[in-house]
Amino acid sequence: MSPVLHVYRKEMMETLRDRRVRTSAFIMPTILLFMMLYLFGSVFGAIGKKQGQVIHVVRSDSPFVKALRKSEFKIETVPTLAKGKQLILSGAAKVVVDVLPTNAKTGQTPIEIYSDPTNEGAGVTKGILTGAVDEINHQVEQEVLKAHNVPAAAAEPFKIEDKPIQVGEGPKAGEMIVGLLPYLIVIWAFYGGMSVASDLVAGEKDKNTLETLLISPIGRTQIVMGKFFALATVCFISSASSLVGLLAYAVIKPPGSAELLKQGLGITPVSLATILMVLLPTVALFASILLALSSYAKNPREAQAHASVASIVVLMPAIFSQFIGFTSLANASWLSYVPILNSATNIRAALLGRADFVGALTTMVVGVVIAIVGLRIAIWLFNREQVLTRV
Repeated sequence: MSPVLHVYRKEMMETLRDRRVRTSAFIMPTILLFMMLYLFGSVFGAIGKKQGQVIHVVRSDSPFVKALRKSEFKIETVPTLAKGKQLILSGAAKVVVDVLPTNAKTGQTPIEIYSDPTNEGAGVTKGILTGAVDEINHQVEQEVLKAHNVPAAAAEPFKIEDKPIQVGEGPKAGEMIVGLLPYLIVIWAFYGGMSVASDLVAGEKDKNTLETLLISPIGRTQIVMGKFFALATVCFISSASSLVGLLAYAVIKPPGSAELLKQGLGITPVSLATILMVLLPTVALFASILLALSSYAKNPREAQAHASVASIVVLMPAIFSQFIGFTSLANASWLSYVPILNSATNIRAALLGRADFVGALTTMVVGVVIAIVGLRIAIWLFNREQVLTRV
């Protein structure tokens, strides 16, 4: 057996035996993405729907109230406006509607809507109610025009026509998935490896087992390479676990999933190839940096402290990747040269059906170069006698 493969096998067996690592690196990404999608699906499934929305209405025989009762709103009648306000103050009501008498001159019926402006749920209900009022007004308008033999188009002298121009193959995944998945794939590639890295070298120093490894007939460079491949494997599996969570969500199809998955998962052969193309060098980049930090640290606590600082550097471009699509920088060519940000943006483009193989190739080259530099630093640190103590 090759010395590198021997070290790789040893480290992977120790990693897989560690229940804490299995949970944090392999199970948590799957569960986290599934639960986040479940939460978002439940919330977005409720937003925008009349069904189940409770509207408190001051007692009235207005045609408007009768129209509301025929809709999917759940109407609760209150005897007076004062009682309705009390319900809002106590939190028992989100929106109270008071229909005033019709103006004899204009023929309009004023409708007053009372709500707590700091209550987000009330804001959602009020927005849905406002949309319903617009629908009722439009229906009445069409009936009046028809009664007077006036074309319906006369009430809309200007009409907007949306003319979408498809770029690339078109969106292959929903907006929520496109915004969330690239971020989680990149983040878990780092945090999955972070849960293991502190034990790879710094942990062996702390347990005094590193000396035994160093006096073995295996060269130090080969030891580093074996540990590097083991750490990179953990990073990759942890990152891929996010995709497992997405697939589990798509298979189980919990309530609200239809809204999130109406444009599909975004996982096609082309997008998958692009994701792997940018993910593998990113995984190598993270593994080399975490291994170098573990080799430099005196003990696992110090290694964790260094990795926590490095995580901030990882988080910032990963978070920015979620918002860059709203800025003028979305198509900037230099994005492919920014580590981590380039991986997330290329994954996002692939999920949207706009895979850029030139950008992906640039991202891969940048990741490989940084990974080689980090690996060389780890090898240099490991070949110094100070690697045992760093005193």
